[in-house]
Amino acid sequence: MHRTTLIFAGLFIFISLTTFAQITEEEFNREYDELNIRKDQLNNEITDINFEIESLRNRIPELEQEIIIAFRELYFLKYGEEFGQRVAYKQIWIGMTDEMVKDSWGEPDKIEKNVKPWGVFTQWYYGNVTFFFRDGKLNEWDEE
Repeated sequence: MHRTTLIFAGLFIFISLTTFAQITEEEFNREYDELNIRKDQLNNEITDINFEIESLRNRIPELEQEIIIAFRELYFLKYGEEFGQRVAYKQIWIGMTDEMVKDSWGEPDKIEKNVKPWGVFTQWYYGNVTFFFRDGKLNEWDEE
């Protein structure tokens, strides 16, 4: 806003308060005290909420560990102990299925698929890593 606009706005509020809203000193003090009490209540709420936020932040590592354990158990059930553990720890090996790679590394950034009479060839791209599949089995990968 322009300075003149602010001056006129302030003047208008001053005139409005002095002309239309005459209150006693006792009423003013009561309102002032109530506003201070409300301010203290809000500050206490802010403190409580900040404490709760910090408590939740402190739980993040614990919850992340629980997720890792849950996925490991899921992959043990899905692929057996040996392969399940390897998938859970994001290990890659020749012969793993495309589903194992997806469970281990998540959805690829891009997929290219070529269907030929001698097989289905697929390339999955994860950033600078490319996985090469033939008929759903990993046969090599390349890291740029």
